[in-house]
Amino acid sequence: MKKLLATGMTAMIMIVFVLAGCSGSGNEAGNTAPAPAQNQAAAEPAPSDSGAASNGESNTAGEQADVPAGETVTLKFGTWNDPVVEQKKIDAFQKLHPNIKVEIDKSVTWPWDEKLGAAAAAGKLPDVFFVFNAPGNVSSNWLADLTPLLEEDPDYNEENIFNNLSETGRYNGKQYVLPHQLFTQGVLINVDLFNKENIPLPKADWTIEEFEKIAKKLTKPSDHQYGIENILGAREMFVPQFDSKLGWLTYDGTQFNFDKPAFSETIHWINKVVYNNKSSVDLYDRKEQDKWYGKDKSGFLMGKVGMKIDANWAFADVQKNAKFNWDFLPLPGKDGQRVPMITDYIGMAQNTKHPKEAMAFIKFLTYSKEGWLERINNIEKPIVTMPLLNDREVWDAYLKTTFTAPGLKDVIAGIPNGFVDGYKWLPGDAEIIDKVLNPYDTKKELVTLKVKPEDVAKDIQKKAMDIFNQNKQQIDAATK
Repeated sequence: MKKLLATGMTAMIMIVFVLAGCSGSGNEAGNTAPAPAQNQAAAEPAPSDSGAASNGESNTAGEQADVPAGETVTLKFGTWNDPVVEQKKIDAFQKLHPNIKVEIDKSVTWPWDEKLGAAAAAGKLPDVFFVFNAPGNVSSNWLADLTPLLEEDPDYNEENIFNNLSETGRYNGKQYVLPHQLFTQGVLINVDLFNKENIPLPKADWTIEEFEKIAKKLTKPSDHQYGIENILGAREMFVPQFDSKLGWLTYDGTQFNFDKPAFSETIHWINKVVYNNKSSVDLYDRKEQDKWYGKDKSGFLMGKVGMKIDANWAFADVQKNAKFNWDFLPLPGKDGQRVPMITDYIGMAQNTKHPKEAMAFIKFLTYSKEGWLERINNIEKPIVTMPLLNDREVWDAYLKTTFTAPGLKDVIAGIPNGFVDGYKWLPGDAEIIDKVLNPYDTKKELVTLKVKPEDVAKDIQKKAMDIFNQNKQQIDAATK
């Protein structure tokens, strides 16, 4: 699809966005960026000699070291992103802050928390680092409380940030991490295939029922043409579409809700789409799809699937490889619609000797207007992440320099009321997935209804809440 950013459309998108962004801070947060895989277990708390504060001690950043005027402060930075791109960000930051030198800490790599734990044990945590497991890092006292530094900064306020995103890094009123990347999930649409099959393009406020009917109409098994791709792995995204009070993994801001009807209803509906209607290419294994579309090729990208559950990180690939016109719409809903969001986080080492300088670098990567404009206009072309700043000039620049689609405006408008992937910030989330859900999901027992979700929902709920409460107690011990 051609880049679609005429001036009039950009203005329309921004009007929708700014009005939505100023309507309030959103409700409860409710699961991952494409780079790190979600298979790393939550880290155990650091040993008492880790070099980080022990339980009961303050998590406030270390005392600011005295730096003689004119001397340079050196910060260590732990990142899993492309080092070439990260160095460009560092260079841009250093031009604005010539007294601060940032060096990538190459010793911190995957498995992320294991390497961070080794650094903490040696008293050598990077001053600033990406956070894959905020609850574990907070409980281990690796992270500084950023609240005092944020309160000093007039640029940090709920009017120009998305509070429903930043609040996910807040524990007992203390801000330990901030999101630095944002991705939204929705439905990619093959516009040409819809037109070929004489199917009207759905409106932004479409329903689950409309989605299902469209998928069936698009499906022609004899031509290896199907309605939808990637729906088997979309359970957590669709539960809040069945019950808008719930977020990712059924979390409602206070507790999990696997025993509420939406969890079972979502699984039954996905089963119907895939196994009864047979309108999803997910019904067939990879070897079979390779015969039809080519090895490891997406049926959607090959023009043989009408819709695909995906995220804005896919735009560049679709733009490069799809030979058809495409769009991107919000997920369809049954009880309203909510946008699924995925964030990556960044934090400051509890024992850094340079908290003000570290905070300046974190700000550049998270809520600095100057930082976002530099990244969008000069560093990351096209930038994959959405901006985390509710600022018209920043979003105008983003929409002019990245691959986008007409329906993106409706996804953007839903950000303030969206729900956030809990894997990296919600206490117990990763452990619940690993120990409670994966035993069913790896064998597809729930989605195939070999195990009826309503028969095990109460047991899943109890196990999930036991894990959540245990993890929350650890967080409380470290933060209260």
